[in-house]
Amino acid sequence: MKQPSYRCTEKLWKPIVRPPRHNYRLKDMGNENFMVSDTVTKRLDFEIQNCRGLILQCSLFEAIRMQDKPHPCMIYLHGNSSSRVEALTILEYLLPNNISVCGIDLSGSGQSQGEYISLGYYESRDVNDLYEYLRLNKVILQPLITQIGLWGRSMGSVTAIIAATLNQNFKVLVCDSPFSNLTHLCQELASNSYNIPSCCFNCFWCLVKIKIKKEAKFNIDDLNISQIIQTLSNDTSIVFLSAKQDQLILEKHPKILMEKFRGTKLLKQFEGTHNSKRPQDIMKETVQFIIMQFDKISWNQNSRDTKITNNTKDQIPIPDIDAPLLSSKKPFISKQNM
Repeated sequence: MKQPSYRCTEKLWKPIVRPPRHNYRLKDMGNENFMVSDTVTKRLDFEIQNCRGLILQCSLFEAIRMQDKPHPCMIYLHGNSSSRVEALTILEYLLPNNISVCGIDLSGSGQSQGEYISLGYYESRDVNDLYEYLRLNKVILQPLITQIGLWGRSMGSVTAIIAATLNQNFKVLVCDSPFSNLTHLCQELASNSYNIPSCCFNCFWCLVKIKIKKEAKFNIDDLNISQIIQTLSNDTSIVFLSAKQDQLILEKHPKILMEKFRGTKLLKQFEGTHNSKRPQDIMKETVQFIIMQFDKISWNQNSRDTKITNNTKDQIPIPDIDAPLLSSKKPFISKQNM
């Protein structure tokens, strides 16, 4: 991943909104048809245009056995300096349970258009545009996707929370390492990593906010997630994931959001760092929470005589395979030419 070069006048603000872009080739996504555990899977690559006119690159992963049957979908939202390649890390947990996965290069990331990222502000609009596409595009998707949830990591988890405030159809969220307030996060990083005192931080932070608002067209103060999460409806469900040794987004951030959120919630803490593999048992518990919440939505949306779409008794057991986060090594996925 090539590090961008910043002029002296850009070093305070530009790394926030123009971090290294994850460059990858489409073949890094693997074969279009492959095996995940015992599940034959098909990947469909497509692009959408967002509300700002930018072209975004997406990939839909579906179990072939479910392509002509109603099933839910989780949209995966990657972290900072990452891409839809990161969606590969959850396939082995969701696809065998008949839940499809849709990955997206958010605007300003991966192969999608966009000069800057916005740490969730504009990315949340991208997610709503993708939702509309998945719901309305009958030619590709044969309108068989039922509920749509969001699984985000780091920047992606904040994107998920904001997106759920914009679109109340997002009822099931997984928020892995979300920050509670961008200003507070940057202040912590300035103090812990660079020993910058609070008085100095406050001086240059004002300049940073002005410059970002001018160049990237958003206000950093709008990313106070601890306030935003309180506006979510009570019938929203969230799993918060938090690594105990995370030095980028400290444990207190997910805890603050957990306390502020009024809906169904679960906080899972585990040994690890910001970019380490998530433990297998944590992933399994998260997927079971997703299945249970999707079932609850199906029950509420249908009449009493209607069978719930996702019956957990019929689910295939989750495979015992670790799913690493984005790293220099490609996630393990058993592939097979078809």
